[in-house]
Amino acid sequence: MKERFLDMFDSLRASLGNLAGHTGRAAGQVGRSVHGARHSIIALAIAGSGVYALVNHPPMQSVTRGEAGVRINQLTGDSIEVREGAVLVIPGLHEMRRFSLRDQLYRPEGDAPFQTVEGLSIGVDITIRYALDPARLSSAARSLPDDIGGQVVDPAAQAVLYKTLARYTVREIFSTKRQEIKESIEKELGEMLGKDGIKLISAMIGQVELPADYRAGMD
Repeated sequence: MKERFLDMFDSLRASLGNLAGHTGRAAGQVGRSVHGARHSIIALAIAGSGVYALVNHPPMQSVTRGEAGVRINQLTGDSIEVREGAVLVIPGLHEMRRFSLRDQLYRPEGDAPFQTVEGLSIGVDITIRYALDPARLSSAARSLPDDIGGQVVDPAAQAVLYKTLARYTVREIFSTKRQEIKESIEKELGEMLGKDGIKLISAMIGQVELPADYRAGMD
């Protein structure tokens, strides 16, 4: 009886061992499946992010006529100038900046924004024509703001115009020294803008709005 009981015990132990072995192998297979699925999900997430970036930031961009583009490599700092045509821009690697090469105009605002050497306020219709210097574009592209006229040309022109006109009388500005004033403005302002890769084309002095009391004296 005792021997029979021992045989039954050995059979039960062997059965439990086989069951544990099968269970372990099944658990291992499940673990490997979960691990593989996790890697697949991560890969799909990365691919989805890449697709989203390409859709919102297409790798091929165009530069239209009258423009120049500068593609800046954000890792190395190298830049390539691109004229009319298509250019490859990889999101996260390249920064693409476009600039107009056409002539731009600047005019000071205000009815009487300037003062003469006599301390009189006058209005002078001055037109500044400028354009980006294509030869300096690649080197200047990093520092130029988006609003070149408002952030570069305007403060430079205001400083030069106020200082220059304040050296002359109303009569000189109105008639006798207009050409001298024009040349002085073009020289000084041209040097200032040239530091930022901007080429001054011309400074034109038009109508001069005289002070009311000065105009009355002339009449």
